[in-house]
Amino acid sequence: MPNRYEREIEEILRNLEHSDAETGAQRTPAYRSRKRFDSSASKQSRPHFNLRLSKTDWLLLIGILCALIGGGFAYARPHDYADLYTGIFATIATLCIFLVAFSHFLFRPHRPRSYRYGNVTITPLRRGPFDQIRTQWNLLMLKLRYRRKKK
Repeated sequence: MPNRYEREIEEILRNLEHSDAETGAQRTPAYRSRKRFDSSASKQSRPHFNLRLSKTDWLLLIGILCALIGGGFAYARPHDYADLYTGIFATIATLCIFLVAFSHFLFRPHRPRSYRYGNVTITPLRRGPFDQIRTQWNLLMLKLRYRRKKK
């Protein structure tokens, strides 16, 4: 229970310091020393490390690790079951690196993303392998229709 009161008192004092900072009391030496003391006490939490990797990065990491482990088995135990383990790790490493090489084609988004420009949402057209041919055909048909109407 006393801890709760202490926390409330500390919170009230912090709020008072923030309101003093807004009124210009931050120029006093006493406020600066209190601020340094409080800021050092609040920085005791440890920084966290955030590791976010994409699918391609994970595949490359797994491929490299499997290649190293397979090579380690082949070097450490040349006659035991190292051939089996080395083969399994080599296969996994080869597959992962093959997927990394073709990741641009395998992991790309299937739908184009919509963009907002002010109040307007712009959705790009889907492009297929024959779109260029179809566009040229449509332009040719429009030219022929325009020539027929002109005569």
